[in-house]
Amino acid sequence: MGRGVPKGTPRSRLGAELTATIDIKRSGINPWKALPADPAEFFSAEEIAKAKDYVRPLRRVGLLEKAIVVLVDLAVVRSHLVPELLDSLDVRNWIQRLLITVFVVTVIGTLVAIPFGVYRELVYDKRWGFSTQTTKGFATDTVKSLLLGPVILTLITLPLWFVIRHTDLWWVFGWLVVAAISLGLGVLSPVLIDPIFNKFKRIDDDDLHADLVGLAKEVGSDIHEVQVSDASRRTRKHNAYVTGMGRTRKLVIFDTLLEEPRPSIRSVAAHEIGHWKLRHIRRHVPLGIALLLVNFLAVKLVLDSGAVLRFAGVDSLRDPAALPLFFLIFPLPGIVTGLLQAWFIRAGEREADLFALEATQDPDAASDMERNLHVKNLADLAPSRWKRLTADHPPAAERLAMIEAWRRAASN
Repeated sequence: MGRGVPKGTPRSRLGAELTATIDIKRSGINPWKALPADPAEFFSAEEIAKAKDYVRPLRRVGLLEKAIVVLVDLAVVRSHLVPELLDSLDVRNWIQRLLITVFVVTVIGTLVAIPFGVYRELVYDKRWGFSTQTTKGFATDTVKSLLLGPVILTLITLPLWFVIRHTDLWWVFGWLVVAAISLGLGVLSPVLIDPIFNKFKRIDDDDLHADLVGLAKEVGSDIHEVQVSDASRRTRKHNAYVTGMGRTRKLVIFDTLLEEPRPSIRSVAAHEIGHWKLRHIRRHVPLGIALLLVNFLAVKLVLDSGAVLRFAGVDSLRDPAALPLFFLIFPLPGIVTGLLQAWFIRAGEREADLFALEATQDPDAASDMERNLHVKNLADLAPSRWKRLTADHPPAAERLAMIEAWRRAASN
């Protein structure tokens, strides 16, 4: 089934015609529902087992890291490390107290993360042939994060603590402040932060650049440039995304993706363009902001208790020395709200897959891309039910099953 564009349609009208016919509902597939899919129908037993062998140790290390992070945070809070340090330095000004606390929290967090990062990037992923990271590169990234982390954290916590110190409704106004700053960082990150860690340049292949920009224009997207990120300095895995606004909007692809066949690259690009055209960011941001309020409410309810504050060695939340306690409590609601957010994001991924199929009319390329990339990246091909519920992408077998369902609908 074609997209309904009459033969001989002038090129100048093609974008408008295709925009009108990119209908992700055309196939009758509901992106809000997971399609039943048996991994054994798409992958061999050997491929499934190999992926499990790769993923299982990483998950154990990830759980260990999370446990140690919580224990370290709890130890910092219980030992009264920060308030006693600030008192020993005789720091009374609340801004100075906050800046020192932010520095201490950032350093401790970085030190805890370093061993796990070293293991993943310099040991485990190298053993499996994924990581291209060097010791010097890892050290450089760590130093950059250590310098950048306190700056970003200060941008967030300074106005937050100003609100905390000036109103009992701090949890409402603090929510609004953090939401606004998070949105601002999201807009500025591709311009100010990403270039600190990666280099970006216009794609060298003029033919591929024209093809991808043309694809974007055909579906009514105002993407004017395709850039390549030097991701291969760290990894052999693939990724792509759309970033920027107006005339600065661009498609960014990892240089590792250029190793794939042209149809696969087009399929990935169409998927990422689909996220933009379907306004997924505008849909997900309100949900994220709403769930952020749940976090603030939870912190407010817990920190209303004088016993909890005394446990942390502070008299009031107004004291910036309470920041480690704040960070210990703040993520807890995410254990539950994260399930809702993941469900929304998975629906968006299915919608982007359907958009890419409608835009390229190439289910073979989509199927090859999904299968090959998941096998090459050793993604978990048969995740548990819990992993499927918490993941922000549908499993590979489900995405392949949806491609086949689209193919059947398109042939009718």
